[in-house]
Amino acid sequence: MYDAVVVGGGPAGTITARLLSEDHDVLVLEEHASSGLPMQCAGILTEEVIGMCGVRPDILGRITGADVIFPSGGRFEVRSEGTKALLIDRADLDRKLAEAAIDKGTEIRYGTRYLGHKTTEGGVSISTGIGDIRSELIVGADGHSSGVAASIGRNLPREYVYGIEADVRHRSEHDDIMTLRIGSEFAPGFFSWEVPFGDMVRVGLCIRAGTGNSPHEYLKKLLKTSGIESADVISKYSGKIPLGGRRRSYDERTLLIGDAAGQVKPVSGGGIYPICMAAPVLRDTVRESISEKKTSAHFLSVYERGWKKIIGRELSRGYRIRKLYTGLSDDDFDTVYGIINRDDVKRILDGIDLNSPSTVAGPMMRNPQVGLRLLPIILRAIL
Repeated sequence: MYDAVVVGGGPAGTITARLLSEDHDVLVLEEHASSGLPMQCAGILTEEVIGMCGVRPDILGRITGADVIFPSGGRFEVRSEGTKALLIDRADLDRKLAEAAIDKGTEIRYGTRYLGHKTTEGGVSISTGIGDIRSELIVGADGHSSGVAASIGRNLPREYVYGIEADVRHRSEHDDIMTLRIGSEFAPGFFSWEVPFGDMVRVGLCIRAGTGNSPHEYLKKLLKTSGIESADVISKYSGKIPLGGRRRSYDERTLLIGDAAGQVKPVSGGGIYPICMAAPVLRDTVRESISEKKTSAHFLSVYERGWKKIIGRELSRGYRIRKLYTGLSDDDFDTVYGIINRDDVKRILDGIDLNSPSTVAGPMMRNPQVGLRLLPIILRAIL
């Protein structure tokens, strides 16, 4: 009988398993045949987050700035003298995280699908494609459509955004500047990205539900507008991102982390930073739970209180910004461009912390030449 079975062998699962294996017998169930595939990430991480991961993936480039293109073509340029983020080999990160967990004593079973589980007074019985497994606790790290999260009733995220990206053989003019596009033409309800990776560019977007078109149709338009529709497509990925959190990240003998817990930054859709912040809290909760033989939902609720104390405010504030963002029309976006296209605003954004992007909202609104002019647009979007 294991102390903990972690469902999902992506970063959420392997980071968590590595920490749990310091004190416990841990098994990871991963339905795919290996770590790192399929890859569903833009591959942009800050140096801080890479350090928190505990392993160093192959670094493929760096980002020092961004061009944000508004619906009518206005280009808002943000530049920094230093590196804002690193471009990583995401598959390499996943593999190294799995290796680090194994080095700590984690057992990983690849090609093993989670089918469901039942909790009893004596433990958790987990059904898989290769038979039943017993454990004291189960940790759901199984992504956006988590089966473990579904075992907790009424536990869907507030919303999903649906994304697609393609790696295209093309060298960008600037190898350290990414391009973001906002508005309904390319990414209604979110944004698109074009990120240089040396001899290729990673082009992608997310859209909210109910736009009437598939992400694939928007991607074709984006590639054409970017002038690379005829370039070789090396690979293509699609998926969805849960935003707005879930009702609960715990239950009887059950804990959730990562996308399964709705721990995703609403502004960017990034998930690695919240995972790194929540995983130590989960480890401490499991340590105390097993030590004191307390596995009730009431006892395990300390995990949710703990991670929300650390990152809950940023996630909640980010989702409020998202709701404001989705209430803006293309005309509103263009009006915003006319207001913020100023050197003092660019200096504010140059100092943005990509791990906590909502923190720039306050300084922008306190700027007397910006805040008062933005206020009517914000109120209209909210109302």
